[in-house]
Amino acid sequence: MTHQPVHIPDGAPDLKVMKEASRAGLKYRLLIDADGGPSSDLCQGLFYIEDGHAESPHHHDIPETIHVIEGKGFAILGDKRQPLSPGDTLFIPAGLVHGFEAPESMTLLFSFPVDRFADVAYHDADQT
Repeated sequence: MTHQPVHIPDGAPDLKVMKEASRAGLKYRLLIDADGGPSSDLCQGLFYIEDGHAESPHHHDIPETIHVIEGKGFAILGDKRQPLSPGDTLFIPAGLVHGFEAPESMTLLFSFPVDRFADVAYHDADQT
């Protein structure tokens, strides 16, 4: 099956609040996702972390890539704390416990090798 190119305009689709965000400080926007159009085993979106917020440590069964679009903060990668700045890219292997902290607001581009974001399992850091 051949897919046609798809244009996703700025600001589309709708912004969603992460389930764990107690004060809506963690939001995301899915860009490439089979629920919204063709994806060919690629799910991609923008992750917005407002200043002073953090994403809880967790891991996935699949790898993830992160690219910092704007802002500064930290990636928690296992027992390491990695400073992040615009232009930085991370490859996060499957199973690695990770999370993010944003002393100032950050925008991250994320990618997963699946058709749908709904296919990405989030496991708490203490789950195997």
